[in-house]
Amino acid sequence: MTWIKSNSTKRVLFTTLFLNSLCVTLAVVGAVTVDRSPDFHFQEGRFITIVSCIQLLIAASLSWKIYQLAKGSQLEKLSQSSLFWLIVSWGLFFLTLDDAIGIHEQIDFWLHDLFRIEETDITDLADDLIVGGYLLLFLIYIVIKWQIIQIYKRSFIFFKIGFLLSLMMVVLDIVTNNEYFISMMIDNEIQARMLRKWLSALEDSVKIFAEGIFIVGIYQCWQIAQSLYSSKDQNLLKSTHEK
Repeated sequence: MTWIKSNSTKRVLFTTLFLNSLCVTLAVVGAVTVDRSPDFHFQEGRFITIVSCIQLLIAASLSWKIYQLAKGSQLEKLSQSSLFWLIVSWGLFFLTLDDAIGIHEQIDFWLHDLFRIEETDITDLADDLIVGGYLLLFLIYIVIKWQIIQIYKRSFIFFKIGFLLSLMMVVLDIVTNNEYFISMMIDNEIQARMLRKWLSALEDSVKIFAEGIFIVGIYQCWQIAQSLYSSKDQNLLKSTHEK
């Protein structure tokens, strides 16, 4: 993997993929071996939700560290990215809270009540579209800040993979929200229900891997920020003291 410049980034990548694979395998096998549905440990408030919250919190904390480095930097191209990482860290802290207590689902209920919309299989997709909206807003913000974040270009491969996995997660979330789409493919009710449970487990598995890849990308951005800070700011500080 010559596109990964740092050995420590490789270690973080392989460690993250191993731990993600282990968690997903334990969740599925642990449920199936005791005759529970494959998505049992992926349901809200259970094992995989805890793993997801931990990963989002790690990503938020790393983003905050980059913000602090950039904010204190005298190197213009690094300091200009400080606001970007501040917004990213806040966004990830919000997603952690959302994952823990289901804010997007509460917004869905609130919208149904506010507009007095009867809940159907179609309107029930609103909470999934809200999650997709999170992703769209972040993509728009990246486009706005595109020139400023070019110093982190080496890490972009991870974010591209992470966004593709996130898009796949949103699609699977919409498909598994209820039996509306699955019933179009399978007439047998029992088979349709079982397929939905397996796809639901797959959806949350994809989410876990997407978060893991984002952590690796943010970690590499942190390394880049540290490298720029140590090579430039330390020299500036030294020359200031000498004067």
